Amino acid sequence: MKKTAIIIFIKNPDLGRVKKRLAQTIGDEIALEVYHQMLAHARQITKALSVDKFLYYDREAVTNDAWPDDVYQKKLQTGATMSLRVDAAFKELFNLGYEHVVIIGSDCLDLDERIIRLAFRQLDHFDTVLGPTRDGGSYLLGMAEYLPEVFKVAGWGTANLSAELLKAIQHGKRTCFKLSELSSITTVEDLTEDLKYLVK
Repeated sequence: MKKTAIIIFIKNPDLGRVKKRLAQTIGDEIALEVYHQMLAHARQITKALSVDKFLYYDREAVTNDAWPDDVYQKKLQTGATMSLRVDAAFKELFNLGYEHVVIIGSDCLDLDERIIRLAFRQLDHFDTVLGPTRDGGSYLLGMAEYLPEVFKVAGWGTANLSAELLKAIQHGKRTCFKLSELSSITTVEDLTEDLKYLVK
């Protein structure tokens, strides 16, 4: 059995710090409530996975919160930019001996356990797995080995991220399995039906 791990990147759910574009329309308090629902979804789709689970907070690693300490190993993101933070997390886990590593965030409510399991299975056959979002971003990235060139692309935090990641992977003569395109939540228009009640 290969040593496998999932990385979940989240922001500490503090008022005024999460879903800022959403908050411009619906206010900080409702945006925070939406974010708590998104975090609950991320817990629901990862808690039963038969892989090691690493939860990376952006500001402070917290124990005794909604994420069970006996299920999730708590860590802190490090680095000045998103690309550096994701790079550091992948590097840390590969240095710990993990052979297949997948990262997700919490912005994609279309993501489910089945898709994550598919990503891990495909890492038996491909160097990388990429889950593109419909707005050009990425909801999942998986690697069968640490590939530092992927984190040097200029698209992190932009609508070109998915395309830039794929270009870097192909330029490095690596193979990539592309998952289905899914929606992420950035603005009010992106909210799923089961969250729209929060903004009425």
